[in-house]
Amino acid sequence: MNAQTTFPTPQPIVRRPSMGFPLLLIALGVVFLLANAGYVNSSVWPRLFSLWPLALVLVGIDLLFRERSAALVLALEILIITVALVAVIASSTAVVPIGTNSTTVGREDARSLSLVVNYGAGKLALHGGATDLVQVSSTRQDVRVRDVRHDGTAASVTIAPTDDFLFAGADRSWDIAVPSDMSVALSTSLGAGEFDLDLRNVQLRSASVSNGASDLVLRLGKPHGDVPITISSGASSLTIYVDDGVAYRVRTTGGLISVTGTEQTASYDGASDRFTIVFSGGMSSVTIR
Repeated sequence: MNAQTTFPTPQPIVRRPSMGFPLLLIALGVVFLLANAGYVNSSVWPRLFSLWPLALVLVGIDLLFRERSAALVLALEILIITVALVAVIASSTAVVPIGTNSTTVGREDARSLSLVVNYGAGKLALHGGATDLVQVSSTRQDVRVRDVRHDGTAASVTIAPTDDFLFAGADRSWDIAVPSDMSVALSTSLGAGEFDLDLRNVQLRSASVSNGASDLVLRLGKPHGDVPITISSGASSLTIYVDDGVAYRVRTTGGLISVTGTEQTASYDGASDRFTIVFSGGMSSVTIR
């Protein structure tokens, strides 16, 4: 008789459970304890939630090294979570600028203004008619003047919300007024929302507008010289209002952009006072009225 061949009984594969999720729970518990004890302020939460990609990193480490060395996985995950936690707590315990509902910047001897507006999500209206150099009001206590400089008769101002998170201010609404009796160079960095830049009563020197997915309205008055306006946008809707008799040209570059209205007036080439508008963006619509 032939001897029977005996095969070893296959052993079931024992998969170690992921250690990343329990460690994240422990880290969150530590943050809650520190917050309840008053060691960190409320600004820790948006910073903490912004670290969600950390979960993907921990999953990747588990998949790569879990079957090789549980100790290595544990050490790497503890190190990564500790560094992230220390960075978040350190940033939240730092002195955070306190915002206000409204603020003004005095003119002093300024005769021209360069204004930079860094803004996240929400609604924003900008117009002329200010008696001060800049006047800002908000529905939240989030207005912060980051930088004011006077160089002779030239002034520059930078304003931004206190949180500096793109979507942290989805319910905010700002109203910004600038003078009508001095030249203004405007630069805005906007997020998603509704933005109305009413420049009909502003002596606009130049404008640079960057915005995300939004409804943007640009109202133009009488130009003084050749006024360049550049607009870069994501998927957005842009409506440009131009007074009758004003010379202008609108050029578009980028992805799928639909244009409605007259893109260049007949008087543009020979005009010394005119608007030169360049729009670049993704899937957007531009309406000129």
